[in-house]
Amino acid sequence: MPHLAQAVCLTAIVVAATAGCQGPTTPSDAQSQAQAFPLTITRTGGIAGFRDVLVVSRDGLVSVTRSGRKPRQCRLTAGVTQQLTTAVSSLAWPTATPATTHATFPDDLVTTMAKPGADPLRADDPEAGPAGRLVLELVNDINDGPAAALVCRPL
Repeated sequence: MPHLAQAVCLTAIVVAATAGCQGPTTPSDAQSQAQAFPLTITRTGGIAGFRDVLVVSRDGLVSVTRSGRKPRQCRLTAGVTQQLTTAVSSLAWPTATPATTHATFPDDLVTTMAKPGADPLRADDPEAGPAGRLVLELVNDINDGPAAALVCRPL
């Protein structure tokens, strides 16, 4: 009987020690995805003086506001929605300094992306990775106009 008590006590100690070694829990994929949206994409600068704002929701709905034009909406294709969600959710959002998110020269064209609670990150920054490439592709698709849209279909 003393051996049984010792075995139970030892098992309790091992279980308690193992539980403490698991480390911090990570948020689920759904939580991570929810924290990445709405994603705000801003394109500013350039010779033409762009001031475009795209707000992407988790379901792929994109609200587009461009200076001098009527606001509109479009929807990302299912494949692009999934790619963007995966890329943005897995991105380690660095703290960008304000100087890196603004144009250096008057004709610089700067595209940034930001999620709630994070500083903006330039889409062309190497830290942006696949998310940055998808954001630039989306901005270019929006610029081509509704008739030529391949990534974001007009509603």
